[in-house]
Amino acid sequence: MLGAPIRVGEPAPAFHGKDQHGATVSLESIAGRFAVLVFYPADDTPG
Repeated sequence: MLGAPIRVGEPAPAFHGKDQHGATVSLESIAGRFAVLVFYPADDTPG
């Protein structure tokens, strides 16, 4: 189950995911830099 929504100004929770090259990226690995996260929930999937 998902937690409560993040409010504006709150720190992002710890996360990890794959970038466009398949490398794992975590919040810790981008700390101190500007980043834009874009989610495509149905990208590259049929139907």
